[in-house]
Amino acid sequence: MDKAFFEQGKTVEQFIETIQNNRQKFDELLAECVLSDEQKQQLAGAPKLNVMVIAEDWSGDVLYNLPVLIKTAEAAGWNVRIFHRDEHPDLILPYRKDGLYHAIPVFVFYDETWNEVDNWIERPAIATKTIDEESLALRRRLREAHKAEWRQATIGELLEVSK
Repeated sequence: MDKAFFEQGKTVEQFIETIQNNRQKFDELLAECVLSDEQKQQLAGAPKLNVMVIAEDWSGDVLYNLPVLIKTAEAAGWNVRIFHRDEHPDLILPYRKDGLYHAIPVFVFYDETWNEVDNWIERPAIATKTIDEESLALRRRLREAHKAEWRQATIGELLEVSK
């Protein structure tokens, strides 16, 4: 990363102005995100960072997590630039979740000399754990509740294949 490329990204204000999906919800979540005095004090002593965000406004994880980064960056005095994942497909390649998925948002943190110091992908670990557990429970419940119907549907589709 270098400063010249970083500066090509949208500022937070520019990104917000271009939101086409869920703008009202984004504004609501941004307003709801309030850091405690202790958190603000902690951030006041944090190093000044440059944060590259890879995002798209249609993503639920962007909708819920970008406002948190914005409020944190404001309190810390971080310089943020946002790049649309679909316009810059190569940017996300080093940050694929599990080496496979182009999950967003991605927050990449650089020091003042443009060395990457850390990155954060998609959502907090506790959210992923909860979503995975709830998804598995839902799939199991639906499979059991619909097993006879879905079995017959499978047979019907297999019969189509055999024609």
